[in-house]
Amino acid sequence: MTQFDTLVCNGFVVDGTGVPGRYADVGIKNGRIAAIGKLAQASADTVIDAGGKVVAPGHITQHTHYDAALFWDAYCSNSGENGVTTILNANCGFGIAPVRSSDRERLMGMLETTEQIPVAHQRAALPWDWESFPQYLDRIRALPKGINVMTYIPLNPLMIYVMGVDAAKSRAPSASELADMHRLINEAMDAGAVGVSMSVMGAMGNSHVDVDGSSMPTDAASHDTMLDIARAVVERGEGIIQLLSQIVVFGDRTISQRMAEMAKGSGARVIHNVFLTHDMAPQMVDADLAWLNDLRAKGCDITASALVNRGWVEAGIRELDAASGQIPAVREIVACQSDDEVLALIEQAEFVTRFEQQYAKAGMASGAAGLEGQIVLSVGDTRECASAVGRTLAELAKEQGKSVVATMLDLGVKTGLQVQLKSPQVSATEPDQALKLMAHSAVVAGGSDGGAHTKSFGMGHYPTDLLIWMVRETKRMSLEEMHFQLALKPAQTIELGDRGALLPGYWADMLIYDLDALYFDREQYQIVHDMPGGDWRRKGRAGGYEKILVNGVITHENDTSTGKTPGRLCGLNQVSDAISARQAA
Repeated sequence: MTQFDTLVCNGFVVDGTGVPGRYADVGIKNGRIAAIGKLAQASADTVIDAGGKVVAPGHITQHTHYDAALFWDAYCSNSGENGVTTILNANCGFGIAPVRSSDRERLMGMLETTEQIPVAHQRAALPWDWESFPQYLDRIRALPKGINVMTYIPLNPLMIYVMGVDAAKSRAPSASELADMHRLINEAMDAGAVGVSMSVMGAMGNSHVDVDGSSMPTDAASHDTMLDIARAVVERGEGIIQLLSQIVVFGDRTISQRMAEMAKGSGARVIHNVFLTHDMAPQMVDADLAWLNDLRAKGCDITASALVNRGWVEAGIRELDAASGQIPAVREIVACQSDDEVLALIEQAEFVTRFEQQYAKAGMASGAAGLEGQIVLSVGDTRECASAVGRTLAELAKEQGKSVVATMLDLGVKTGLQVQLKSPQVSATEPDQALKLMAHSAVVAGGSDGGAHTKSFGMGHYPTDLLIWMVRETKRMSLEEMHFQLALKPAQTIELGDRGALLPGYWADMLIYDLDALYFDREQYQIVHDMPGGDWRRKGRAGGYEKILVNGVITHENDTSTGKTPGRLCGLNQVSDAISARQAA
């Protein structure tokens, strides 16, 4: 009888705890790490020689939207091939359960306009063989998965399920409706959900809008209503309350503060979204950290999620809401039902003027660091506009004597909406601000938004970028510290036990790689046609990991999936494992 299922030999083991790495062997048995040390004499069914390679824990990301994608992509690309071994889905109050059959179309439409997950993809892939959240979790548990999955119960579908769409957007829940929501939240968490999520940026604060351009229920509701609903988690005394309440100057984070004060001492944790870095507003970092420190000094259990990697947005006219959805004129574009409708709108002089005026008031956060810096990537087959490719809207506007808004919309009309733009980097271009945020014990990097905004960006590769940027290129962070930031720190933040580190007894989610072999093309996102029906999406051209293991099984070798699907549905401190064991018995 062999001692181990798999033995990883001769690697430089960076265990994720932040302690110095060491050369050692790792023995794996039944999907877990059984031993670390000098194990060369041990027997194993499979031996992997990791000589000259880093052996580290798989990356864990706490902010994804692969809820629908799991039904057509077991590896949640481009997270899975970039070393992400555990994801947390249904952030910001958006998801696909609970749902009545009569609301499925509306829910799919909401996901298209909020997270840019096309309805056509959802119709083609979602079986819709669930109504309740426990039924949905059973479906996810049974799906072949190449990655571990955690999930919130999103409050937009929950409010619609209990109140109906119109009522959820126009009034507070009644006492009986609130009691129903509390019962359903507890039912979902009993089944394995880790808590609740919501977007609470107000009627005009959020870039996420409904199919008609109006606000989503959680954004339309009062802060008091959202506190009343989330009180179910506080009274339960465990779990997470995730809020998207502020993006730079948009939104109002006082609700995050009130939520943290309500949850104080209960055992429930609040995760505030989102901290950002920005070249034009470096003072934000100190202000954000001071706000967080003040709350934690008062005994509030609150952490913050931060987007710090070198991402950008690529978009056509119809995808402007990915970064500029707070602008009413952009919401008008989103509400259009066809390309012809968009073209008819954007060529109206009155609309152009309205857009110009709104943009002038919107501030530097609009258009992913401003429309001025948007570079024209493509104009399709429109020859008369070919000279615009590679130039910024600011350059073209100056040359033409027009505003950047008018210049952009004119390109949209002339190219028949084929124009494609690339934004400036949405985060600070130098690492100092990011390093300051990550140095804080209660700030977690990793706002990948993976699975969402598929036609504007794909940032599931963010751990690869941070390893290249902070460790290899600038040498501002050690391998040991970076793997703590990318694995154990987020694992502990989302109360995920037995993952995020290479320690005996922990699940064997593991990366084997050469730091010099990692790559990330920052010139342009890759367009791949791997969505339902052969449709396209954008993703970062990144990778370079020699082997990725999930629960002790190799899922990727040299950027290619193995076809193995050992992923599991995980809950608070592995509660879903206990549920699975009881169900099996």
